Amino acid sequence: MVANQTKNIDKFNGSDILIDEQLNTSSRVSAMTITLNGHPVIQMYPDRKGFFETSTGLQEPSLFQLLREWLKRCDETHSCKQHRHNNEASKSRLPTRLINVNPSNNAEDLRLETPEMVHSERYLALSHCWGQSNSDKQPTLPLYSTMQGNAQERHRGFRLHELPKTFQDAIKVTRELGIQYLWIDSLCIVQGQGGDWEQESSQMENVFASAYCTIAATSAADSYTGFLDEQVDNKGIYVRDESGRRIYVSLNIADFENDVDNAMLNKRAWVMQERLLSSRTIHFCGKQVYGECGQGVYAGEKIFLTTPRWSKKYLELDPIFPNRLHSSGYSVTFAFLQSLLEDYSQRGISEATDRAIAISGLMDRIGVGLQSVVHHGIIEKHLHRTLLWRRLGGLKSKRIEYKAPSVPSWSWMAYEGGVAFVHDILGSLALIDGLKLDQRELATTIWKFTDLNMRIDARNDVMGYYLLDSKGLQKGWINLDEETELSTVGRLRTGQDATLHFVTSNEEYNAAAKKHREEMPSSVFDPSKKDGLSPRSSSGGLRLSKTNWSLTITKAPFLAVNATCGVTSTFGA
Repeated sequence: MVANQTKNIDKFNGSDILIDEQLNTSSRVSAMTITLNGHPVIQMYPDRKGFFETSTGLQEPSLFQLLREWLKRCDETHSCKQHRHNNEASKSRLPTRLINVNPSNNAEDLRLETPEMVHSERYLALSHCWGQSNSDKQPTLPLYSTMQGNAQERHRGFRLHELPKTFQDAIKVTRELGIQYLWIDSLCIVQGQGGDWEQESSQMENVFASAYCTIAATSAADSYTGFLDEQVDNKGIYVRDESGRRIYVSLNIADFENDVDNAMLNKRAWVMQERLLSSRTIHFCGKQVYGECGQGVYAGEKIFLTTPRWSKKYLELDPIFPNRLHSSGYSVTFAFLQSLLEDYSQRGISEATDRAIAISGLMDRIGVGLQSVVHHGIIEKHLHRTLLWRRLGGLKSKRIEYKAPSVPSWSWMAYEGGVAFVHDILGSLALIDGLKLDQRELATTIWKFTDLNMRIDARNDVMGYYLLDSKGLQKGWINLDEETELSTVGRLRTGQDATLHFVTSNEEYNAAAKKHREEMPSSVFDPSKKDGLSPRSSSGGLRLSKTNWSLTITKAPFLAVNATCGVTSTFGA
C-alpha cells in the first residue's frame, strides 16, 4: 500500500476537500487516501466527532437511519431551511398527480391521487434514466406507463409488482424516510396519445423545486435496474496518537465528483434542471450514498463535504436556485452561466426537440433571478456574450426540426450537439451598441449610410456580395455562410437616411416593409429598389444572419448598415 497526501486545492472534489464550516474559515483540511495498485481503498479524515453523529445510540446504524438523521438535522439546523420551507409545495402547488405509497396496510398497494385527495404537502420526486427505447425511429412507451387506458384504474389503485425495479426501490426509500407521497414522471404524467405531457412538462421545474427531497437513481442505467442492491460500506475507526489527536479512518472514499457528477444520470439533459431546482437530493451511487443540500454534501456518518463560497459547486447547491447569483458579482455569474449552458448542450437527450423544453423552467428562473429577459437560451442581460457561441468539434451541427414555435438560428438551442462560448476577460470584447432582441428578431445598427444610393452587387467569387456607392466604387463586402438561401435583399429609404434590410423570404421582406411604413409613415418605400440576388454559400465570417454572415466596411468612416432579420445571430463589423 502507498499513502498519498492529497493537495489543498480550490476545486470542489469529495475525495480531497473538507472544509470545517464550524470554524467559518476558508481553510481546507486535507484528507489522506491510502491506495492499492493505484485504487483508493481507505480514506483518513480529521476528527469529526460531534459534527454529525446519529442519535439512535446504535453502534452501526442502518443506511435509512442515517438518511433520516441527515434530513432531520438539515431541517433543524441548516441555513437552507428557510429557503426550502418557502419553496415547498402548498395544496395549490402540488403536482397534478402523486403516488400514495401507503394507501393501506398492504405493502403491495399503491394509488394515484390528485391534490384534493392528498393528506400531506410533503412528497419525494424521482430523478432517473428511462433507458434506451427499442426503436430510434418509433420510440414505444413502456408498458408500466400511465396512459389514457389505465389512468382511471390507477386512481382506484394498482400493485407494486407491476412496476420496474427502479420504481420499486424508490417506493421503498419513500416509505423508509416516512414520506407518504412520491412523484415519478412516467406514472404521474399521462403518456402517449390523449395524454398531458406537453402541459405537465412545462410544470416540471415546480415539481422538483417543491419536493421535500429528490431521490436520484444515479447507479440505475434504466427503469429495470434498481439502485438498492449494492452494499454501502462506510465502516470506520478512530486512530489516536500519543498526544491524543484523533484521525477517523474509513472505507468511505467519498469521491463525489466521480460517483455523482460524472455518473451517466448526470449526463442527461433533463436531469440538470431536476438537480439544480431540487432543494435536497439523495444520490444512490451503487457502493455509496450522498445527501446534497444547500449546506454541502453528506457522505456518510461523520463525513460532510462543503465547498468554497462563490465556487461553481456553491452556486449549484443553492437550495432555492438561482438566488445566490444575486450577490455573486457579474464575472462570477456569467462564468457560471457559460459553464452551465455548455454543460447542458453536451448532455444526452432522447428527443432532439426536447432541447428547448428540458431547460425551459431553469432558464425562466434564471431570467427572474437576474431580472432579465431570456429568449431561446439567450440572456438579454448578457446578450453579446450568450450570442458568442460556437459549435464544438468544428463540424456543422444538425438543425433541430422543432414544431411551431420554432427556435431561431441565432440560438444555440436551434442545433444538436455541444457548444462553447467565448471566454473573455471582462471588458476585452468590443461590443456593438444598440443591439435589440425580442422573441423572434435580433437587430442592430452597425453603421449609417451617408450615400443614399448605396447598393449591393452580387458577384460569383469568394466574397459574394459587395457594397457599392453611387459612383460604383466598392466600399465593403458582405460574406454569407448560410444554411438556407437568402432570397431577397431589400432597401428602404427614409429622408436623409437609408436602411438595408436583409430578409430570408418575400413574406419576411413585406413584413419588414410594413413595419417600417407604420413606424415611419413619411418614409418612401420603393419596391423597384429591391435587388434580386443569386444566393450562394461560402465558409468563414462572423455569425450574423440566417446562419452566419460578416460585414466588412472599408474606407468609409460614415458608412453603415442596419441589419434586421427575423432570424439573426451573433455578429461583428
